[in-house]
Amino acid sequence: MSELDVMPYGPLDALYAALRRRAPQIAAACAQPPGRCDLGAFGLRLYVSYRYQPTRQISWDGDAETYVWSAGPDAGAKLAADVEQATTRIAWALGAPVSPDPSSDG
Repeated sequence: MSELDVMPYGPLDALYAALRRRAPQIAAACAQPPGRCDLGAFGLRLYVSYRYQPTRQISWDGDAETYVWSAGPDAGAKLAADVEQATTRIAWALGAPVSPDPSSDG
């Protein structure tokens, strides 16, 4: 029996799923930065853009346990540890509409 080489579901996958659900107008893709193939799952970046806004990169900071802007005008700034809060902040920064946070329902 052989073992499959599968990438585990990680924080950027969760953020990608939340963006697709709450802000589907935002273009989003998970990928390794160009020329950086040796970083494993934590080397992934989430690339996001909306309309005329330039593409920005988001990464997961495992030490701080939070999402951070890894490229763009806010590079290095923390977003949030909570995926729903990070989604709202990303949409706001890009000027994209976002549906309500499902955890805020009464």
